[in-house]
Amino acid sequence: MLFIILIGCTNLVAQDSTLVTVKAGNKVTDVLTQADIYYYPQFINGKVFLKSGEMAAATMNYTRLYDQILFINPKGDTLAIADENTIKYIVIEKDTFYYNEGYMRLIADDGVVKLTEKQIWVVADVRKVGTHDRATGTVAITSLANYNDGRGGLKSKDLIVNENTVLQKKTEYYFGDKYNLFVLASKKRILQLFPKEHLSIENYLKENKVNFNKKDDLEKLSQFLSKRN
Repeated sequence: MLFIILIGCTNLVAQDSTLVTVKAGNKVTDVLTQADIYYYPQFINGKVFLKSGEMAAATMNYTRLYDQILFINPKGDTLAIADENTIKYIVIEKDTFYYNEGYMRLIADDGVVKLTEKQIWVVADVRKVGTHDRATGTVAITSLANYNDGRGGLKSKDLIVNENTVLQKKTEYYFGDKYNLFVLASKKRILQLFPKEHLSIENYLKENKVNFNKKDDLEKLSQFLSKRN
């Protein structure tokens, strides 16, 4: 196979803004189930298409925990795809993933305008236990992909936290153009991505209430942009 630089508690509800707490000394997997962590229930056939025109096939899965696409090599080892900037896109079953500082799953594409979704677990809060066992202090929301466990590209699924940590299930949407340039779904970013349609986009947003965190609203906006480009 082509060498593509591959290296090696709380009840959950499958919805956005889900919050769970991992107590100090516990594993994240003590709280999150496999269904919460992985997009697919099992590793399935996928293909990696490189910008160079080359392609490689493997059994893959996407992990929401570290925002990584993992694959199983011929020896049975689970590894993470590295050098993601060399990737044009990845196809797993019927889904297409693009990489832009993280993986995004394609929702809609007419050849001109793309709408993608990123769903990950992020650290929403870290609480130090005080003398009376009361949590104190907070941190900015950050991705678990920033937590380096010394294993290189593949993050350990058995991450152990040393402080009470609140995780949040977060969904973000991105718009892309025909050149696969992607921006986070927001009025400012979309106007920057499609500068020639500045006036028509402004008028559309005035006439239509768009929630940039709501999939249905963004699909309608994507259809509007497709007709304009």
